[in-house]
Amino acid sequence: MGQQFKNIYFADYPAESARERNLTLAFGDKDGALYEGIKPLTSHEIRERLGHANHRSLTEAAQRESLPLNTYCLRRLRDAQARQLPKTNGELFRQNGTARPLIDPIQATFRGGQAEPLHGWYPYLEGYSPRFVEQVLQEFAPHAERILDPFGGTGTTPLTAAKLGREAFFCELNPLLQFLVEAKTLASSLADKQREEIVGRLLELSDDLSKRIAECRPDLELQAAYTATFGDSQFFDDSVFGAVLQTRTAIDLLACESPLAAKFFTIAVLASLIPTSRLIRRGDVRFKNGAESKRFKIGLTDCIKNQLRLMVHDLKLLQPLPKTPKLICDDARRLQHLLPLDIDTVVTSPPYLNGTNYFRNTKIELWFLRCLRTADDLADFRLRTVTAGINDVTNAKLNGDFPKQARALVAQLEVSAYDIRIPRMVASYFNDMRAVFGALKKHLTAQATLILDIGDSAYGNIHVPTDKLLAEIFLEMGFSLRREVILRKRMSRGGFGLRQVLLVFDLPKARVQPMHDRADLPPPRWEKSWNLFKRDLPHQAEDFAKRNWGHPLHSLCSYQGKMKPSLAHHLVKTFVPDGGRMLDPFGGVGTIPFEAALEGIQNWSFDISPAGYQIATAKVGLLQAAECARAERELESFIEAGTVENSELAAARKIHFNGPLPDYFSPKTFKEILLARRFFLERPPRSASESLVFASLLHILHGNRPYALSRRSHPITPFAPTGPAEFRPLMPRLREKVARSLETPRSERFREGKVIVQDATSWWPREVCDLDAIITSPPFFDSTRFYLANWMRLWFCGWEANDFRVQPLAYVDERQKQGFEIYEPIFRQARERLKADGVLVLHLGKSRKCDMAQELVKIAVRWFRVADIFTETVEHCESHGIRDKGTVTAHQFLILQ
Repeated sequence: MGQQFKNIYFADYPAESARERNLTLAFGDKDGALYEGIKPLTSHEIRERLGHANHRSLTEAAQRESLPLNTYCLRRLRDAQARQLPKTNGELFRQNGTARPLIDPIQATFRGGQAEPLHGWYPYLEGYSPRFVEQVLQEFAPHAERILDPFGGTGTTPLTAAKLGREAFFCELNPLLQFLVEAKTLASSLADKQREEIVGRLLELSDDLSKRIAECRPDLELQAAYTATFGDSQFFDDSVFGAVLQTRTAIDLLACESPLAAKFFTIAVLASLIPTSRLIRRGDVRFKNGAESKRFKIGLTDCIKNQLRLMVHDLKLLQPLPKTPKLICDDARRLQHLLPLDIDTVVTSPPYLNGTNYFRNTKIELWFLRCLRTADDLADFRLRTVTAGINDVTNAKLNGDFPKQARALVAQLEVSAYDIRIPRMVASYFNDMRAVFGALKKHLTAQATLILDIGDSAYGNIHVPTDKLLAEIFLEMGFSLRREVILRKRMSRGGFGLRQVLLVFDLPKARVQPMHDRADLPPPRWEKSWNLFKRDLPHQAEDFAKRNWGHPLHSLCSYQGKMKPSLAHHLVKTFVPDGGRMLDPFGGVGTIPFEAALEGIQNWSFDISPAGYQIATAKVGLLQAAECARAERELESFIEAGTVENSELAAARKIHFNGPLPDYFSPKTFKEILLARRFFLERPPRSASESLVFASLLHILHGNRPYALSRRSHPITPFAPTGPAEFRPLMPRLREKVARSLETPRSERFREGKVIVQDATSWWPREVCDLDAIITSPPFFDSTRFYLANWMRLWFCGWEANDFRVQPLAYVDERQKQGFEIYEPIFRQARERLKADGVLVLHLGKSRKCDMAQELVKIAVRWFRVADIFTETVEHCESHGIRDKGTVTAHQFLILQ
């Protein structure tokens, strides 16, 4: 084995800094067993075994026996071992004649799993090992079939439970950790052929990494999010920051070709961000000092390559999981809104009440994952997390109420704490924990087991017995304490002896039937209106049936796949109360959100189409004629002064669908269009008014009317052009279109909406919450492909020839062909963001190949009850002169509660 070493901290050890106050013990070959027993212990626990609390008394004792200090210490440790003192636990069992702890303490730490595959993919110190989960399940819940972890972290509990063949569920608020668990799950689910392919891609990526990153443009939206979130903070050197922005683009491009490889690539980058930044992870994340900056210096690509090689090594060792763990919700307090999960055992380690700000420690990674767009986003995560750090404290969390078991302690802290936020933090913590475990209680079966790994803490001269207070709270909830096992002991900075314990509870009573499962619930607020809708089909009657019904801005830009405005109007009126809040996660060109805005409803919409985003923003935003005129003047000046580059013409000639792109226009008109495209690429719209100018230009690009810049084509889909290629100047037609759009005012009730560039299957912005309704129309299965129907507008928005090959692979209409599981995060987040009585309405397409409503119901039932499925024929739908409308035979309305 060779020599092994163990550091033991002594406050009085002679050294200049606290970090250097360590006595280093050396263990030779003959002391291998002794070393293995000592390795997992804290300094406090080793000092207890040595029988000396300080370095001075230890040194004096060694001198009295005329022994070298190392020899004396090893002798004392051997004597302690011979007396069969437990390492940390008060409970022992015998194995091969040797007393061993019931739960191996090293397994209750992150270090315990270092030899396990997947464990080193991302350094997250707040966790235990897979072996720990195996041990506690074997000892306390050997027959449990369905296991829940309400604080999933890096997924150790659900992944281990799944590996053991159990049904595993978890909650986790931090998107970084959600992403990490998803990647680990995918890695553990790969078939052999798929595994070989991914390993090959990652090795190829590692070999070609520097070149691949160098060829990518920086992600300017990510750069803007950095400034909006972190201000002037410089967490990276300039060259590293630029490479990080380019790496984000490289990931996005890879995701279009190989989503799995891109996920693993992302993990490697996430694990490399802090090591290559000006920050360091030492418990909390902080800036490196001078020595640390030199000692831990590594380049971004080198760090990513090292991580990719580690991941490849692990991927080769993994065995497929017999079960797949399921993320059931973000915030465990929202478990109360889900249908019963019938959980046999809960195994978890809640946040410790130790002042750690878990979101602050992962803010760089959250930014890179596009989960932080402004400083408010980070603050919102802190607001929603279980209060464990001082910066998590808010008055809104307390509401003047917290468990009575903690009131005496909070009163003590109010008198003695050095920071007024500390007693508030403690009160909020126990309030949040009561809410979490109160919410999950309804999901527990009779005789369920609750296994909790928790530690206590101290502030100033006040001990905070977290484990004992939680036990008292759980006892009041109806749990009974079966076992308490001491896992580890440690010493606080103030000299308090602290401990990490395992608490095992039983729930002797059967679960109370949850309220929303009862038949005596009142009918939903929208039921009467919905029944009238189904009977009358109002969007097909009288003026509502006309093509031009509704506000003129609905016709801002023709777009295939757009919902009929009158249908959007009646869906909003049916399902959203006056002054309510709603979301359309597949917003497209904003038809549903615009109808909501006209009704005075607070509205959000998501879309990843650059054309859809600009059109929708113009509709739901506040428009200013003067701002539009200024944007028009700036564009006109740019066109007049600009010269088209040969590279722009060459790239445009590669765009060839229903005909070569340049053939649609006269050469002079096309040059104006190329310059206008460059103008908006260099200076994207910054307001709804500028988006209106942009969207108006998208509309006039092609068509069969005099307003169009193209030769005669189709206004919705640019079919092959006909007729002469006459010069059609851009600016007069653009000004006329903008002026027409500004002519008709909005209603007095109009309420500005917000359009967000957002993948509906990714993490939704935290501001989108407390919704009365989510009303949306996802891409119909096997219908027309939007990116081909709208190819010219997407080109104007910045797509190049290669984008038409790779970008569509990231869109739901392509991804859902591989399976409807991609809707899981949509249903999960919809359930969390809706109010308790909120409703999810999906307008779907039924075809000969797919009954879309029935397929989505299979996914949604974990989170929703099916209130209704209604089918409507498509005979009334206009073709707009387009023959190929896909294979849709009927429209369906799936109503979920």
